[in-house]
Formats: sequence, structure tokens, C-alpha cells
Amino acid sequence: MNHLPPMLRLTPQAAGELQQQCAKVTTDLWELTRLRKEFDRQLAVLIGNDALRKLHKDTKSALLLADLIKEAA
Repeated sequence: MNHLPPMLRLTPQAAGELQQQCAKVTTDLWELTRLRKEFDRQLAVLIGNDALRKLHKDTKSALLLADLIKEAA
């Protein structure tokens, strides 16, 4: 049987603070995404699309390996 988790009840002040924090984090994330896209665009111009794809692939592989090493430790 599926049970719904209990609802979290917040005071109006706490909800307002949480909403402000969420808005700030969302704005920060949007700015970082915008920065990364422009960085990737300029990097592709400098080193080429194939090299950029390889760099992304190698970076993802390195991060996955680091995560595996952390889990194994």
C-alpha cells in the first residue's frame, strides 16, 4: 500500500525565507549555466568541436572514477 509522506508545515515567515533562498539559488544556477555555455562556445572556437567533446568525455570519466574511488574507500 502506498502511503503519502506527511506534509511539511511551514510558518509564513519560514516559507518566505525558503522561497527567497530558492529564487537566489535558481538565479545563481541560471547564471552558472549561462557562463558555462559561453565558455564552451569560446573554447570550441579555440580548440575545435572534436577536442571539446573529447575534453567533456574525459572530464566526465575522471569525475566518475573519483566518485568510485570515494565509494570504495
